[in-house]
Amino acid sequence: MRYVSENTTIPIPHVHETQIHGGGVKSILMDYIEGQTLQDAWSSMIPSQKMSIAQELHGYIQQLQRLKHEHPGHFSHRNICTRRPIYLDEHLFSRLTTSVPDLVQNCLRTSRSEDSTVFTHGDLAPRNILVDDHGHVTAVLDWEFAGWQPEWFETIRAYTFCNDIPGWTPYLSAVFPPNHATEYMAVAFARHMTR
Repeated sequence: MRYVSENTTIPIPHVHETQIHGGGVKSILMDYIEGQTLQDAWSSMIPSQKMSIAQELHGYIQQLQRLKHEHPGHFSHRNICTRRPIYLDEHLFSRLTTSVPDLVQNCLRTSRSEDSTVFTHGDLAPRNILVDDHGHVTAVLDWEFAGWQPEWFETIRAYTFCNDIPGWTPYLSAVFPPNHATEYMAVAFARHMTR
């Protein structure tokens, strides 16, 4: 969170203190930020407010993706996630069956082998976005899955796993650039076939 705060304009709570017990973070003391989750506010928002939120989020994603894959002095590979997207690997790819066509499996393999990595939030869902009454983002929360991932990871994760509210998905095309449509369709098809 400090790394994101120091290198972007994304509104996130300021971290004051962390308490570590047994080798892991037990609690984090951070600022309280006014607003309600986008998930709770969505049904009462008008379309222009929804689009405003989508455009702000698009700008924040662009800032994250422009971060350089360097490790400043206080970061190491243990502090910033640099592994492949394990959730996708274990939940999707290991469950593929012979019922998934070769074309889809080839597309998934190609997506997984891309070397282009960018910094991602990792769970950019409406439950993790605070907004005000005017249709503006006041904070992006829950950065525990943030790290360096393949460029397509955030987009596919949002489309596939973060559809918590009705009507959110159509706005994702404004949040994310549409350059990973092929990967998304392959993952969606694979999920459907392996249920």
